[in-house]
Parts: sequence; C-alpha cells; structure tokens
Amino acid sequence: MPVGLGIGVSHAPGMYLKTQEEWDNLWERLSTGRGIPQPGYVARETGEKLQEMIARIQAGHDALKKAYDEYDPEILIIIGGDQSEVFDRSNVPQLMMFMAESGQGRAPGQPMAQPGVPDKFPPIKFDIDVEFSKNLLNKLVKQKDFDVAFSTELKPLGRAHGLPHAFNNPASYILDDNHRTPTVIFYQNTYDPPSLSAKRCYDLGVAIAEICKNDPRRIAILGSGGLAHDPGGKRSGWLDQPLDKWFLEQIANGDGRKTEALFSFDSDTMVAGTGEIRAWITVAGAMETMGAKANVVDYVEAAKTVTGLGFAYWLAEEPQSQLLAAE
Repeated sequence: MPVGLGIGVSHAPGMYLKTQEEWDNLWERLSTGRGIPQPGYVARETGEKLQEMIARIQAGHDALKKAYDEYDPEILIIIGGDQSEVFDRSNVPQLMMFMAESGQGRAPGQPMAQPGVPDKFPPIKFDIDVEFSKNLLNKLVKQKDFDVAFSTELKPLGRAHGLPHAFNNPASYILDDNHRTPTVIFYQNTYDPPSLSAKRCYDLGVAIAEICKNDPRRIAILGSGGLAHDPGGKRSGWLDQPLDKWFLEQIANGDGRKTEALFSFDSDTMVAGTGEIRAWITVAGAMETMGAKANVVDYVEAAKTVTGLGFAYWLAEEPQSQLLAAE
C-alpha cells in the first residue's frame, strides 16, 4: 500500500505550555526580553482568550492523533530540521537520513539537560526501520537523483537532548505505547541558508511516494515545523498571517505546486523558522501524488509562541489513485 496518510504540524515549544505564566515567560525569553517591538494583537493573548487558544492547540493535536490511530501506519517517515542541536557549522547537510536502529530525544516542555548531569526525564524513543531507510536512501540517490547524506551515529551538541525537537515534539503525542511505529528519521535543512528550493522539496515528496508505491505496508509521512515565525529574530512575535493562510489554502486545494514560488526570493519573513514550511511542502508532494488534498484542522495565531501554528492531514482514501492509475 503506498503512502496513505500525511501530516503537517507545527512544533513550537509554546504549543505544549498550559498556563498564562508559561506563555508569558516564553514570550519574554524570545521577544520582549530581547527588546523587540511587539504587535498590538499580542495583548489579546491573555485570560479566557489564551485558554481558548490552548484548547484549540490541544484539539488540533487530538485530531492529528485520531487520524494517525485510525490509519494505523506500519511505517512513519518524519521530515524535520535542526537548529544547531545535532549539526554544528562544520557540516550542515541539505538532506540526511539517520539510520541507527534506535534514537531518542527530549519531550517538549522539559528543561534542557546539562552536560554531565543525569537526565531525570524519560526520553522520547524511536524504533528506526533501518532496512526501509536504506532502501529509500538507495533509490533516492540512484534512481531519483537526490544527494542524501546518511548517519548511523547520533552525537548531539551541548544542549544534549538527542534528536532535534522537530522530531521529538510531534512524536511526543503521535507515538505512544500502542503505536511505537517503526520510523524513518529524514533530516531536511529547513533553517540554515542557503537551503532547498520549494520545488526541490515538493519533488522530494513526489519521489518518496513513487518509491513507496509497491510497498505492501501502510506508510505515513509527517512534516514538522512552521508556519511563519522568527524566534528570537527581529520579527519575533510578528505573524505573517496572509502568508500562512495562503499556504494552507493551496494545500487544501491540492495545489501544492503553487507553493514553489516560496523561498525563491529574499524576504524578512521567509527566513528562520518560516523555512520549516519546506517539510510541509515535501508532504504535500507525496500526498498530492497520491491524489489527496489536505484537511486543514486549524490555524492558531499565537504571537507569544512567536509562531503561526498549523494542523493539517492528508488521507488518500483511494490508495490506488493517480499514481498507480498512471501506470
């Protein structure tokens, strides 16, 4: 069964906070404490309005988890980036697959581990499908002309929380004791310029769908990050709502190819965390190849988390759709 489920979801740390104090502390750390002028609409994120936003975030997570559980994938491909958590400036690959037998990272909302200090919090654990990962790597390189690096060792930098939060955060609620799904860890440079074009990201998704078309297992693909945000940067707290809503409209209409214009020009909005939209574009490429359009669950404008928070999933109701019909 080819790729039948796609998920696009933000992973901002504020999504996992539950109180006004926690949101305000994060906002101070990323924005006001750095002296960055803030938009007027941030004043609404308090009291009942804030609790409503928190409830919507939880409902968004619940909807994605429900779609995941109902599809019950046998393999999960996670597309995510890194923010100097694993890679330092000595090597920043554009694409890389991690192919050890297992991996782990820190759950969201937990304090960072300190070097040399035992970590008292249980990690997020990943069971990695090495055989599937190797096959995907081989075919991407040899058949689809993608230059993909690979690694079998995880040596995180000083923040010492294992795999990057782009993988850990969504896995903290998608994967559980009932769904320790064999996983493919697929790193994509979403953050550090110069990075991949949107077209290359979409084509990567198409290639993944084509490679998986004859696999008998149920396969899901998840794109982690975004939407528009610049944490700690000069636009920290400012949300590009027109950009986010335009992007969500394109994937809802099955027009992911139209997003290829993104990242083809320099813009103060398109840098930093906004680059994580690339992971969503890869998922759109895979799922539109399967004939699916995105179901946009919600879009939460959360200035204190400095991020436009998106929740969406694609479901290929007819797995033998246009990909196989074209044969």
